[in-house]
Amino acid sequence: MSSQHADPAMTVRVPAGLKDQAKKVLADDDRELGAFVTACLTALTSEKGQERLLVELVDYWPAKKPRGRPPNAS
Repeated sequence: MSSQHADPAMTVRVPAGLKDQAKKVLADDDRELGAFVTACLTALTSEKGQERLLVELVDYWPAKKPRGRPPNAS
């Protein structure tokens, strides 16, 4: 059975504890994590989003993770 949602799901893995910390910060301001992610993506794709948002996030950007299978240990 296919999904009945109009928008496809997005799966992201974050470091342990970070999601809970972020949810608490947002809850203190009566906001939700999913809405925050949507707001960030909307800001990024806005006319000046790349200039503003990416510059603000540069110090927080995670290291690039290698893709694919790890090399054979033998």
